[in-house]
Amino acid sequence: MDPTTYRVALENGLNLKEVLTKGSILHINEGYEDLDEHLEPETRDRKTYEYIGQPVKSFQELQLDPVDEKGFVKKRIIEEGGGLPLNEENTVSIAYTGYWENETEPFDLVKISKPLVVDLKDNGLLPGLQLAIHSMLVGELSLFLLSYKVMYGEMGIPPRIKAKAYCLFYIKLIKSIITPKQGPINFSEANMFNRVHHEVKLLYSSGVTLHKTKNYMAATQVFRKSVSMLHKCRLADEDEEKIQEKLLIKLYSNLAICYNKLKKPLQACTSCNELNRLNSLWNNSKMLFQNAKALRMIGQFSEAEKKLRRALKLQPRNEELQTELDLLLQTRDSCKQITLFDRDTLEPVNDNFKRAVDVLIINFKNNVNLCKLTLPSGLNKDEMDYVKEACIRENLFFNVIQKNYFLDKDVNEKDDPLWTSPDFN
Repeated sequence: MDPTTYRVALENGLNLKEVLTKGSILHINEGYEDLDEHLEPETRDRKTYEYIGQPVKSFQELQLDPVDEKGFVKKRIIEEGGGLPLNEENTVSIAYTGYWENETEPFDLVKISKPLVVDLKDNGLLPGLQLAIHSMLVGELSLFLLSYKVMYGEMGIPPRIKAKAYCLFYIKLIKSIITPKQGPINFSEANMFNRVHHEVKLLYSSGVTLHKTKNYMAATQVFRKSVSMLHKCRLADEDEEKIQEKLLIKLYSNLAICYNKLKKPLQACTSCNELNRLNSLWNNSKMLFQNAKALRMIGQFSEAEKKLRRALKLQPRNEELQTELDLLLQTRDSCKQITLFDRDTLEPVNDNFKRAVDVLIINFKNNVNLCKLTLPSGLNKDEMDYVKEACIRENLFFNVIQKNYFLDKDVNEKDDPLWTSPDFN
């Protein structure tokens, strides 16, 4: 590979003291975000583009369908959406790009990474955009040709906004929620659970729609917000606790599925750990499958196999489970390398060790079924220096992690299986 074509610096510098005691992990560029209160758009590990769509040389060449009776707004669907039609009770998140005819640069845009949030009942949108958005479903991407009569008028605002000119808008409807009617929720107040329950159900419905339209990133944000609301709300009795638990099981289940779709196995494992705490993992073959899939992607083959064997006991003839087990065993076999660690840790780094490290890292990089590769603790300084060198050479990140994601506990330097697993020997 030409090193000038793709170069990535190490995400975090190496702390050799920590590496020698706590272990280390290699992974392809994949950020991890904690569940937070504000739930900003997740953009650290996603490619975002300056704008959606592309310029059009001649508007007359477009084949569009009218949205309104007068034909002031015309439309062509590029990506289908789903769910219920929008109305004034919705608050939506949109991204868009606006073009003039025969111009290569947009005159207006809102990025997907920072969408515009619009209350459809109370907003300052131009009539053309209002009509366009109301015609859309969640997850939809459409092209709209808008008349100046429902946009900027005959005068315009020269030079940026042309006078008496049609404009083209690409609009992406990222998500939609029911607009809260009673103002912000005060979670510290008693007797708030009924309201929180109602809003979480609406959010859950929106998240399911986003998932069906393959908008997994937005779906995870909606599900995470719902989880946060449920955890913050004060419960009055056991009945409310049972309702909360039932909703949390649904939310964590959907989070695990979405995170696996996004190739975020650590977050998927965290969601499965929450299901385990809610006693809804070991008797749930679907979630055991998701947990095993995530564990396989981070190279925890023994734990992944344990989950799959359990799932197959629950559903012995499930082809999806058997296919995942076959993939797991194949991936595990492909990762078995020359032993790196059965030697005196005080001996100097030799050519055999270097070759084994090179093969291990290159095979990991080329294995599409793995996102992360865990190395055990106990490497000496010279060995860690060479591992770091090999990672930089292959443009891989090298991190120390503090969490055992299949047991969901803090790292124990002596007996933590994450660092002593034989899968990588």
